[in-house]
Amino acid sequence: MTQHQLSNKFNDSGIKMFKLLNLLYQGEAEFKDVIQIFLDDKTSNSNANVNLCKYLNSLKVFGIRVEKYKDKYKAYNLPYTYNFSKEELEAVQKIKSCSDLILSKKAKPDFDKFMDALTARFDDETQQIAKEVETDEELDFSFFFRSIKDKLAECERYIFDSQILNITYIEKGTKEAKISGKPTDIIYGKRNASLRIYNNKTQQLYDIPIKSIRSVEQTPQRTEIPATDTVHVVFKLSGRLAKNYRLRENEYSRGIDPFDGRLVVVNKNEDISELLHRLMRYGTGCEVTNPKFVRQKMIELIDETIENYS
Repeated sequence: MTQHQLSNKFNDSGIKMFKLLNLLYQGEAEFKDVIQIFLDDKTSNSNANVNLCKYLNSLKVFGIRVEKYKDKYKAYNLPYTYNFSKEELEAVQKIKSCSDLILSKKAKPDFDKFMDALTARFDDETQQIAKEVETDEELDFSFFFRSIKDKLAECERYIFDSQILNITYIEKGTKEAKISGKPTDIIYGKRNASLRIYNNKTQQLYDIPIKSIRSVEQTPQRTEIPATDTVHVVFKLSGRLAKNYRLRENEYSRGIDPFDGRLVVVNKNEDISELLHRLMRYGTGCEVTNPKFVRQKMIELIDETIENYS
């Protein structure tokens, strides 16, 4: 091989290595994109895979560990890394939590790609701290309620008057629904506020989103409510979820159920809609057991989700 040919080979190898590193720096690199670097008119698929293994082994020599999972490659200990403090990582975590609530479906993938690229550049110390600050912290989004300021004041007056209300509201998008009961509290979620109503007939509490209320009729009737106007929702967690679940401030655990080995968690007074949507993320590892009306709401939510994807 002549000096010219050798130089060309070295140049080609260097370009391939830089292309590979560039993909790995983006966060998670798809196998189809990685293997494309090593494919050309003279190289078969099998030889391209052999060459890829050689390049990955070369990276190991320089301390760069690359792991493959489900046709995706992710690099660790990249040469150019970030060293974040705990406070900085907590700020990153808050930004990530905000993105889940605020960003549109169109913008979210680009943001997630940015976050993957950022975390791929964490050095070993930062990766360890990142595991410690990971949280499902509920952030304060009270600024979303400014648009319903007048309605909130009106609901507070209803609670003070303590009379039975006949409420008409929009349920599930466009369906009109009605409910009668005594207003007990205003419940604030992440991006909405609900008027909590106690229905004496069913002896249940209902959270009606204030934005969905269309009309309110105040009657002269009054009724007693239970000594406590809180809802205790009991759910069970299984598998790894049970081992890693972090209790919220409004939750406590009853320990492991001796009959089925699942963790029993009691949630007190969280907005029912917010709670059920959160528990939905846990899939088959979570089951709502009590009270019955909340369990039924969970079943309806699951059925609606399945129907949307069927």
